[in-house]
Amino acid sequence: MKTSEIRDLAIKRHDIDASFFQETYLDKVKNVKKVHPFRYGRSLILEDLKKVLDQLAPGSKVLDIGSGTGHMTEWIASMGFEVTGMEPSKEMIGYARGNFPAITFVEGISSAIPFEPQSFDLVVAFEVFRYLDETENKETFTDVYRVLKPGGQFFFTQVNRSATDLYFLFYYIKKLAYKVKDKVYHFCYFTTPGHQEELMKDAGYKDVKTIGRMSATIRFAYKLGKSFGDGYVKLMEKIFGKQRFTKGPLKAMAGHLIVIGTK
Repeated sequence: MKTSEIRDLAIKRHDIDASFFQETYLDKVKNVKKVHPFRYGRSLILEDLKKVLDQLAPGSKVLDIGSGTGHMTEWIASMGFEVTGMEPSKEMIGYARGNFPAITFVEGISSAIPFEPQSFDLVVAFEVFRYLDETENKETFTDVYRVLKPGGQFFFTQVNRSATDLYFLFYYIKKLAYKVKDKVYHFCYFTTPGHQEELMKDAGYKDVKTIGRMSATIRFAYKLGKSFGDGYVKLMEKIFGKQRFTKGPLKAMAGHLIVIGTK
């Protein structure tokens, strides 16, 4: 499948999922299997993003790639930063503009950012590049580097190939099932901390670091119900604390992989 076709699939997928994300942020979704692992994992990622944001001067310019319904964009703006959201899904950006009319949301793709060089102090992207192939990931890293100011940072997430929720295996089983039915399943880009560090350094970034967040087995636990999931979370927190893995195999086995690079 061509890079552009994979991207188009991702956009269609997010057009379909737009209402789910809108209702999730408005606390209207009761699907325990999806919502609780999503919220818990997102809260851990935001802890690391907050550390990066705390280093920025008030009024710094931030670009939120794949801004979706705009709720995360607004969270960043609420801390005193000048934030622009960028989103290719018309359904998603429609919700965002309705939710937060004071924030600018533009249509665009990550590999061809519609802004001038050195426009931003920070670029962030949550759960975006997992839907794009490595070619577009590389092109994105290069274009983000272009729009970052010297010393600016790029903060984004990826999917660990070795995550203990076994999503890598589940994905390919489901993809095969779709193929048998002559249907197309969405693309997923799996990677490793070391490979992401290599790609970022190849694109010119310095001080690249990767962080694993959340014990991925928490996703399994919530499939057995909220009470079981909540109890399992407490167990994981007792064993691993905040589940912030900066070295060793646990980083590559975490449910979320954070990548941070400096221009």
